[in-house]
Amino acid sequence: MGSDRKEIWKGKSLRIGIISVFVLAVTVFHFSTDTKHLNLHQIYQRGYYIPIILAGYWFEILGGLITAVALTAVYLIHIWKDWAHNPDYSFQQYAEITMYFVIAILVGYLSQVQRKTRERLENARSKLQAAYQKLNETFDQLRHSDRLASLGRLSAGIAHEIRNPLGSIQGAVEILGQNLPEGDQKSEFALIAKQEVSRLEKLTGEILQFSKPAPPKRESIKWQEIITAATKLCAEQAKRQGVEISSRIKDEESLIFVDAEQIKQVLINIFINAIQAQPGGGRILIQGRLEGGESIVSIQDSGAGIEPEQIDSIFDPFFTTKGQGTGLGLSISYQLVRNNDGRLWATSEHGKGACFNISFPVNDALS
Repeated sequence: MGSDRKEIWKGKSLRIGIISVFVLAVTVFHFSTDTKHLNLHQIYQRGYYIPIILAGYWFEILGGLITAVALTAVYLIHIWKDWAHNPDYSFQQYAEITMYFVIAILVGYLSQVQRKTRERLENARSKLQAAYQKLNETFDQLRHSDRLASLGRLSAGIAHEIRNPLGSIQGAVEILGQNLPEGDQKSEFALIAKQEVSRLEKLTGEILQFSKPAPPKRESIKWQEIITAATKLCAEQAKRQGVEISSRIKDEESLIFVDAEQIKQVLINIFINAIQAQPGGGRILIQGRLEGGESIVSIQDSGAGIEPEQIDSIFDPFFTTKGQGTGLGLSISYQLVRNNDGRLWATSEHGKGACFNISFPVNDALS
């Protein structure tokens, strides 16, 4: 900010210097030229229009009038000193002074109109750019929502069909594994089967949650409360992996109206992904800001980041870069945030970590 002001002041100083040089040069020519050279004096008095036009164009009406007043003062001295003996020519010079002020006002006004037109065009360009960006975001959200809805209906039907026989299989495996002697190969197979059935049970539960999440029970709450609760649940896993979680959220700037449990689940999903993305240790930094009537929380990790070609797919169902995982965590998180009238998006620079951003409208009732 300071450097910008310095540059602006340097530009203004240069323009004032140019105007001053023109006024001084024409004045010197007037005073140093003998009155016998009438044609030269007529050229000089028209030469005063140059600094007036420059001042009006650069500094609008006020700049033009100040310049006109300044050169009028020195020009009157010249008229009284060198042309008092020629009343007819003196009258022409007085009339010329009047034209100085007319030109100053006219050029200054045109410059002012140009500036306001330029500002209106710039504002219109900014609004169009913002509208275009919003349109693209809305289109992406609609496309993603349509894809989720279709896949959700299909997944729900499959999950419901799988869940009942899966429960029977789980019960049968537990019965078969009972009363087997320790070290028996059948006992080992029964344990493996039990673990795999549990994994499938968890998967079907996630699919059902993805296909038909519970409606949000929204309440007025501070971001910090949700973040603290989610951080506590992930603290032990982060500690084991050498990942430090730190938060820079201001309570007075973080009031939102959401389902706290659902948003806590979103944060936990993001925290776990960030922890797993840093197997050798690292950090997770949580920061907040207010922007355009929205309260935005950013979760930045110091992992390897997300590949550019993958950034648009990370919220798609069943998309995952992990060796193990269902690829539903971020899809569910995206849906939960949308159901709470929020936005979830990610940015990343490969090799410099990923940043997940969650945004909700500021709760006017509490802000």
